Order: sequence, then structure tokens, then C-alpha cells
Amino acid sequence: GDPEEFARSVAEALFAWDTASGLMPLDYTSVLLEVADPTGVEQAGLASDVAGYLPTRDSWTELRKYGTTQRLEITNVFVPEAWAEAVEQAQPGQLQLGTTAYTIEGIRHRAGVWNDEPTTSAHEVAFTIFLTCPPDGDPCHLLRLSILDQPLH
Repeated sequence: GDPEEFARSVAEALFAWDTASGLMPLDYTSVLLEVADPTGVEQAGLASDVAGYLPTRDSWTELRKYGTTQRLEITNVFVPEAWAEAVEQAQPGQLQLGTTAYTIEGIRHRAGVWNDEPTTSAHEVAFTIFLTCPPDGDPCHLLRLSILDQPLH
């Protein structure tokens, strides 16, 4: 029911994967689609959004050779100023009650093995999560994601 906590959980789930787990990118996508808007209106768009954050199947197969894992260290979470303008410009009924956006800033950490040596990398990332947390106490739902590194400000 807490929109910021929900956004943090989505962000962590979006970036947490392990190529050695036996799972494929679609398995990680399905976890996020389980919390998608139950009306289904945004589901196809959300599936496409999530796919943009995960390696392709071919890349995954290649990364698996190196035991690549990934996680997100969140450094900042905020409702972007541009969200107020978006709400103001929305047509009546266009946004569900309780819909909001959170921009997540963080560091994407990857680890694996290259030439028999452990290796890591860290890169700053930013993106926006669009979600709805109905005021009646129903669970929050994931609507859409911005393109990686193109968040609302």
C-alpha cells in the first residue's frame, strides 16, 4: 500500500538477476507482470518496457558463460517535478486514482568471472516507475517504466 516502498521493490526486482540461476529473462519479466495493472490496459506496454531492461535471450546465453549477476543499489527515490505537470495535463479519468511516478536513481552492480578472475562493474542508472496505489487499500500495481536513463525530472 505504500507507493514509495512499492517503487523501491519494483526497482530492485527489475535489476536483480543471475544468469546461473537456470532462469531466463522471461522468468524475471513474469515476476514484474504479476504486479501489473489488473485491468490489462498497460500490460503489453509494460512487458515491452521490462524487456528493455533485461538482456536479450542471446545476450543472456553469452552472459551465462561468465556467471553474470546484477543488482541495484538505490541512492535516491523521488516524485519528479514533471509528474505534477503530467497530472495537470491529463484528461479527466485518464489517470486512475492513486497513480503516481517515482524516479529511481542508483548504481547497477554487475559481477561475474572473466578469464578465471572475478570481475565487477558499477554504473549509475536512472529511470521512472509509473504505478498506482488505490486509496481504498487495494495493493499497488505497476503500470509502466521509462526508458532506462531517460527518467522524468
